[in-house]
Amino acid sequence: MKKRHEEWYKLTGETKPVAANTLAPPMRILALPGFQEMEDKLWLYTPTHGVFTPEMDILINDLSMKTFGIVADDTLFFLPEGYSQLPVWSDERMEIEDRYDDHEDQFDTADATDDEAVDSLLVLGLDFRDGKGQPLRCTKLFCRQAEAAAKGIMGKMPDRAAAGLESWANKLERDAREHMNKKRTG
Repeated sequence: MKKRHEEWYKLTGETKPVAANTLAPPMRILALPGFQEMEDKLWLYTPTHGVFTPEMDILINDLSMKTFGIVADDTLFFLPEGYSQLPVWSDERMEIEDRYDDHEDQFDTADATDDEAVDSLLVLGLDFRDGKGQPLRCTKLFCRQAEAAAKGIMGKMPDRAAAGLESWANKLERDAREHMNKKRTG
């Protein structure tokens, strides 16, 4: 990973990523609409044998599309038709494999653990940590999309102002509910 970072650093003209140069704090993913609900659902409905139910897959893809403009499958490299029939030693097959490697090398979070993915995304200006500093349960579900959007490969970054307003609105609603509950009980 360190070698890949050094290569990337040289290829980018030895400049830091834009998000790392800004003074703005990283965008908290939990403050974005839908992510707290997703975290709650992941706490309640853990996947059986590593596979989510179709309903959860739909919720994950919808949230990803609303937030980043892409789903996880959009970040994958698709092999062209007839790839499996090409001889292993053919130049065409080797070129396709090189393109696959180049595509996957763009994503530092692809093979990373949750902690490593959180660190990589933090440098890009996205905070995938909870209030205690632990990685969110949804980190692996959204890390490729978030990284693609943050690096400008594909997709879009969430609106920072909307994230702040949404968290403020959620706090006001929560405070109002607590106040009404206190009034009712006494």
